[in-house]
Formats: sequence, structure tokens, C-alpha cells
Amino acid sequence: MLKNLQLLQRLKIWQKLILIALFMGLPIPVITWLYVTEKGNTIGFAQKELYGTELLLPLQKLAKEIANHRGLASALLRGETSLQSQLSEAARGVEQQLAAAEEQDRREIGQTGNTYGGLLQTSGKLRALRQKWNLLKSKTAQTEARANFDEHTQLIAEVNDLIIYAGDTSNLILDPDLDTYYLMDAVIIQIPRLAEEANRLRGLGAGLAVAKKATPEEFAQLTTFFSQVQVTLQNLERSFGKAYAANPSLKDRHDGQLEILAKEVNGFIVWADRQLTRSSDSSMLATQFLAAGAPSIERLMQLHQLALDDLKTLLQARVDKVKRERNSVLVLTVLGLLLTVLAVAVITRGVNQQTQALTQLIAHIDNGNFEERAPVLSSDELGRTAQAFNNMLDNTRGLMQSRTERDEIQRSIIKLLDEVSGVAEGDLTREAEVTEGMTGAIADAFNYMMDSLRQLIGKVQNVSQQVNSTAAETQTSAERLAQGSQEQAAQITNTTMALAEMTRAIQQVAESAELSAAVADQSLSTTHKGSEIVQHNMHGMLRVLEQVQETARQMQQLSERSQEIEEIVHLIDEIADRTGVLALNASIQAATAGEAGAGFAVVAREVEQLAGRSADATKRISTLIRTIQGGTRDALSAMEETSREVLAGSKLANQAGQSLTEIEGVTNRLAELVRAIADDCKLQARSSTQLSQTMAQIAKITNQTTNGVIQSAVTVKSLAELADELRASVVSFKLPGNAPGKVAGPHFQAGKAAYGTAHLN
Repeated sequence: MLKNLQLLQRLKIWQKLILIALFMGLPIPVITWLYVTEKGNTIGFAQKELYGTELLLPLQKLAKEIANHRGLASALLRGETSLQSQLSEAARGVEQQLAAAEEQDRREIGQTGNTYGGLLQTSGKLRALRQKWNLLKSKTAQTEARANFDEHTQLIAEVNDLIIYAGDTSNLILDPDLDTYYLMDAVIIQIPRLAEEANRLRGLGAGLAVAKKATPEEFAQLTTFFSQVQVTLQNLERSFGKAYAANPSLKDRHDGQLEILAKEVNGFIVWADRQLTRSSDSSMLATQFLAAGAPSIERLMQLHQLALDDLKTLLQARVDKVKRERNSVLVLTVLGLLLTVLAVAVITRGVNQQTQALTQLIAHIDNGNFEERAPVLSSDELGRTAQAFNNMLDNTRGLMQSRTERDEIQRSIIKLLDEVSGVAEGDLTREAEVTEGMTGAIADAFNYMMDSLRQLIGKVQNVSQQVNSTAAETQTSAERLAQGSQEQAAQITNTTMALAEMTRAIQQVAESAELSAAVADQSLSTTHKGSEIVQHNMHGMLRVLEQVQETARQMQQLSERSQEIEEIVHLIDEIADRTGVLALNASIQAATAGEAGAGFAVVAREVEQLAGRSADATKRISTLIRTIQGGTRDALSAMEETSREVLAGSKLANQAGQSLTEIEGVTNRLAELVRAIADDCKLQARSSTQLSQTMAQIAKITNQTTNGVIQSAVTVKSLAELADELRASVVSFKLPGNAPGKVAGPHFQAGKAAYGTAHLN
């Protein structure tokens, strides 16, 4: 460490300034690099989200075209042959949108050499969709209507899954901002789901319009579709409501499109319910049903396009904002470094100029030029030093003697030096001659000094011996103390490093606790959504239960009406029997009447044949009525079983709702506990940071103490060496044996007084 200090002492001032600037500016590039890296990650995250949005629109249009093809194919396979040309046109629409999605998938991203499909990992899924569509298109004409409808639905579900997958791989699902998150939820999940449910209702309704009748299962599907569309519409309105709350400008941009969509969708549901389940008019065409749902689908696609554009705009604004922040920090950092370099250069230049001026002045003085002066270039310490030099030269110039006086004084001094030269060899017995000249006072003072020096040398010899022994003991103690201080400094340094590591760990725990609190809040929100969905499901099952019970009552009434029909059939059967008896009697009477009753006999036979056919018809009707009654009883049993299952499902849904409510409470408590833990971790992190700073100060003070002890040891060692040298030096002096001290002579006193007076003048 001492070597390092000596190395610093050998550096010039401008080198020290540059070294200080380097040490102070070294953290700035590191911090700037960390900041730029973090902002670069944020930009990359949002940019990948933008890449994901490019694939959403063609996939949504593809799902719409497949749904349109599904509705036309359902009507065509049920017997509406006039839709063949429209079905071919719909197939071409599917091909176009599939080709657009594949083209976007193959498109390169800027100059990176990567494609959207490579980045989002969607190429393989698009190829699988292409294969399934080709297979479905090729066998549409040979497939039963219901199976074809289900295959189309499965293909659309895979397209919607691909939309969600693209959102997942492009970071859209993990978007951190509220407005863009809920726009993403609407574009990726809610709008595709609502479009599919509305299109399924259109496709099924178009098929039923052709068939003019629907099975109980199809009626149940219609009821389910009505409920699903309304629930999904509510979820879509909730997502847009939260996006509007986070960013009110979005609501102004959408200009009531969501409210118009809700009215159109609800209007279509009411119209479809009236046409398919409540109307007795069976003259509606499939094209009319498809056209009735088209406005709501088109409105939904417009809202999808608008929300997608808003999502892109917000993401691009976020990218631009982060880029501006990053570039501003870079510019400020570079500007600060340039200003620092400029300041160091200016300060160094000023210091160098002033020190060079002082150096040149000292060189002139050394050469005997006392007229030179140093320019004062600054008002700092160096400038004040130059001014002090100039003032000193001005004050001492009047005290300079002439050359003759200097020669006379020099000769006297040389003579005096010759007389006292033996003193230089250690001979303290010599004395100088006292004259009347200027050096007489000096000679007298020299003699007085020699007498005092003899006494001093004697004392120095004794004291140097004592100092030598004491310095050796002090050096030993100082070395032991220095070693202990070094060990203590090392232990404090290790403790400081451990505390710093512990502080970083506590800060990481605090950050993790904050992240856990955010996750707990999101879990609480998800649980609340699940509870609401279960409540909607329970209400829907209760409505299904009411409809099943109503159907059971109608089936019971139908059973009662069939019993009335059976009684009427028995009455007709009795009438037929009586008619047969009357025909037989008429035949007997006609036979007894002879030729006069021949015409009446023909009528009697016809009546008898009619009675026989009536009896056969009543038997067949009785058989059909018994079959209907049996089917009605089975249907009633199935309805009762369905009612029990629906009631049990309602109970289970209620239990699930209660469980979700309990889970919501537990999640809420967990979120509170996690937030409390995060607060405690923050407090602990601050305390650890303060403790670490305190230990760092202690370590600094200990290092300073250690340096002081080491310096003391070095000083004591130097003192011992000087004592040895001093003792060795005074040993060579020759002292007279116990000579008494002399008093300064009159020449010394006079010379002293004259010198003092001249000096004062």
C-alpha cells in the first residue's frame, strides 16, 4: 500500500486529475450499459408483441370464412341445392385467407433474416390447418350434415387456438399495461369466441331452416348457443370497459361501436329464438337466416380491426417512448463524459501553465536573475503562490548588497572558515580569532557556539543512547500493533462483503415478494371471474331445468290427448262393427227381396267393405297411439332423469361457486400476507443497506488506523536509525576535558546588536 502511495506521489498534477476523473467516471458506462440493456429488453418484448399482431387479422378472417362455408354446407347437405355456387365462392374465400395467413407467416422481419413463422413458431400449425381444410373440402359432399358441421367447428376451434398460440409466443398474453392487456384479451380471446358462437348459431339455424324441423338435441343446442353468445358478449363488454377505464381515449376512438354491436347481437338472438323455437311459420329460407346474422358478424369484424389497430398503436407508442428514453440517457451520458473530459483538460491546462511559470521563475532565481517575475494566471492556490513569490522577490530586492561588500564579506568568511575548518573534522577544541571586522562578531559568536556545542554534544551522546534503546522497544510494539490492525481490517472487510451479499439477497427477496403480491392479486381477480362464470352457469342450468319441466308438462298433456284419441278410436271401432252388422242385415234383406233388392245388395257390400277398412284403420291407429304413449312415457322418464341431473348439476355448480368464494377469500388473505411480507422485506433491505454502509465506514476508519500504525512503525524505525546515526556522528567529536562554559564576549554582543539593528532597518 505504501508503494502505491509513493507511486501516486510521483505522478504529476494533471495525471492525478485524469486518474481521479477516470475513477469517478468508471461506474457511468457500466450503469449506462445496464440501463440500455434493460430498455433494449423492454423494446424487444414490445416489438415481438407487434410482430404477433400482424398474424391475428388474417387468422380471424380465416375463421370467419370457414364459418361462412360451414353454414352454407349445412344448408346444402340438408337439401338446399341452390347454394352450390355460394358454397364454391365461400371455399375460394377460405383459400384466399389461408394463403394470406401463410404469406404473412413466410414474410421476413426487417433485415434480421428471420420470418414471422420462425419467430412465432406457427409455420407447422398453418401447414396442419391447410391439410385439414383440403381434406374437409374434398369430402364435404359425401359427409352427413351433422358430421360436416362438427368437422367445420373443430377446424375453426384449431384456428382460434392458433390465434391464442400466436399471442402466447409473441408475449401478447404477458402484456404489462392494463389498456393493451385488455385490448389483447378482446382481440385474441373474446372477439374470436363471440364470432364463432354467433356463426355456429347462424350455421345451425340455416340448416334447420332447410330441414323445417329440429330434433330435441338441436333445440337444446340452440338454447345453449343463445346463453353462450350472451355470456361471451358480457365478457367482451367487460374487457373493453377495463381498457376504457385504463385509457379513456380508446372509448372516444371507438365512438359507440361496442354498444351498436351489443344491440345487433342481442337483436339477432331474439330474432333467431323467435324464428327457430317460437314461430309456426316454416317458410323461412337458409339464405335469409344467414343474411340476418351477417350485420352483427361484420360489426364484430370492424370492432376487431379497430381494437387491433389501437393495440398496434399503443405498442408502437411504447416502443418509441422507451427508445426515446434510452437515446436521451445515452446522449446525456456522452455529453456528461465529454464535459468531464473538457473540464479536466481545462483544469489540467491551467495547472500546467501556472506550474511551468513558477518553475521558470525558480530557474531564473537560481541563475541570479532576481528581476524576473511569474505571471499570475489564476486565483487559486497556485496563483496565490505565484503572487507570493513575486511579493517576496519585491521585498528582498532592497536587501541585496553590492559586489565590493560581498567580496569583503566573502574574504572575511573564508578566513573564518580556515580558522574553524577543524570543527568540520570533529575537533571542538578550535576557536576563531575575534577581530574588529564584520566577522568578529561571527567569530565571537562561533566561539560561544562552540562552547555551547561542546556541552550539547555531550548531552546528545547520552540522550542518543537512551533514544536508541527506547526507539527499538517502540518499533517492536508498533509492528505488533500494525499486524493486529491489518488482521482486524481484513476481518472487517470480509464482514462488509458478507453484509453486502446479504443485502443483495434481501433485496432480491423483496423484489420476489412484490412479484408474488402481483401474482396473488391476479389470482384473486381470476378467482373472482371464475366465481362469476359459475354463477352464470348455475343460472343457465336453472333455466334449462325450467325448460325441461315445461317440456315434461307439454309431453304429459300430449299423453292425455293421445288417451282421448284412443277413446275416439274405440268409438269409431264400435261404429264400424255396427256398420258391418247393418251391412250384413241389409244383404240378408236384399237377398230375400230378390231382383228388387239387387241394387241394395251392392250398396250393402260396399258398406261392409268400408266398415272392414275402417276397422283395419282403427287397429293401426290404436297401434300407433300405443307406440306414441310408450314413447311419451319414455320421454317423460328421460325428462325426469334430465331434471334430476340438471338439479344435481345446479347443486354442484352452487357448491363450486361456494368453493370459489372460499378460494377467493383465501386468495385475498394470501395476497395481504404476501404484501405484508414484501413490506417487511423492504424494511429489512433498507436496514441491511444502512448496516452495510456503517461497516464500510468502519472498514475505512480501520484501514486509516492501520496505515497510521504502519506509518508510525516506519517513523519509529527511522527515528532509531537517526539516533544511531546521531550517536555515530557525535562520537567523532573531540571534547576538552570538563571545560567550563564560556560567556559570549563583547564583540559578539556588539555584533549581535548591530546585526539586529541593520536587520530591523
